[in-house]
Amino acid sequence: MSDANGATTPNGTKATAASAFRWRYLLVFLLVAGPIASWMLDPTGFLAGGSWMGLVMIHLLVPALDALAGEDDEVPLNGRTPLMNRLLPLLCLPAWYLLLFWAMALESRASAWGWWGLALSLGASGGILAINAAHELIHRPGRLERTAGAMLLVGVCYGAFKIEHVRGHHLRVATPLDSASARRGESVYAFIPRSVLGTLRHAWTLERNRLVAAGEQVWGPRNEWLRLAAASAGLALLIGGVFGATALALFLAASVVAVVELEIINYVEHYGLQRLQLPDGRFEPVTPAHSWNANTGVVNAFLFNLQRHADHHAHAGRDYLHLRSLPQAPTLPLGYGAMVLVALLPPLWRRLMDARLARTG
Repeated sequence: MSDANGATTPNGTKATAASAFRWRYLLVFLLVAGPIASWMLDPTGFLAGGSWMGLVMIHLLVPALDALAGEDDEVPLNGRTPLMNRLLPLLCLPAWYLLLFWAMALESRASAWGWWGLALSLGASGGILAINAAHELIHRPGRLERTAGAMLLVGVCYGAFKIEHVRGHHLRVATPLDSASARRGESVYAFIPRSVLGTLRHAWTLERNRLVAAGEQVWGPRNEWLRLAAASAGLALLIGGVFGATALALFLAASVVAVVELEIINYVEHYGLQRLQLPDGRFEPVTPAHSWNANTGVVNAFLFNLQRHADHHAHAGRDYLHLRSLPQAPTLPLGYGAMVLVALLPPLWRRLMDARLARTG
């Protein structure tokens, strides 16, 4: 898509102040509409094996369409975001909980094969519909939006991400201090547990230090880490009490899958990139050189332009329609959808990425 009225930004791309609603970002809601429509058309088939549809769509269909569609030519905004586009990440909150409770209501009727399909599909959807939308919202200045982001993370049992990502990762990215920055040569299988444990630990440390500095009790109601963990525990108890033990197991399994999906994306976004440590012990400022960029159209639509990641780290408060694809950032050979699959095969990942990483200097 091009805009003859767009202004040229310093990096050579165009930006436009057009205020028309950008429809393609509605694609994310197919993660809710698709499974429910499939079940309505054939409930028996869905419960037996069609429940795998979400996983197949996210990890096979979307990467294939992304490769076919190619480079994203949507220009970033330099004016106000259309209201409906600003609301879309907020609408992911009711959409996620609708999908979650719909799956809980169905799971007791699914075959064993269908149950696992439901768990994996729900978790993969949660990585996008819950966590990715939450990522957009927790960076916004409004309390309502940040709270909605927190509640999305509660819905996948990863509230600590809200604390660590904004107050930890963005400050420590591409340094040995950041657990969410993958090291060169590190496999995704080693990275995921290191990143999850690091997120939980550092989020706790950040909250503890904040409360101590404010003269507040660490083990008290003002501790956001505890509040978010308690909210997830309460949600789990609600699901177990209303839908039963196997539904609770489904919720927990889907939450694990959603967190793993997030951490694979984290692995892709910063693999091997490092900021130089200065003589005084501090690290050089974050630049576009410290995030892997991709700019493919289908995945950008599903992920609210998360692939324009270098600009996100340069301007964390910039909403998704204003993010630019920076040509000076290191570029992935494929979009995130495909690179997530490549990351699961460490020899192929190293073949694609290590030479490219060496060229970044």
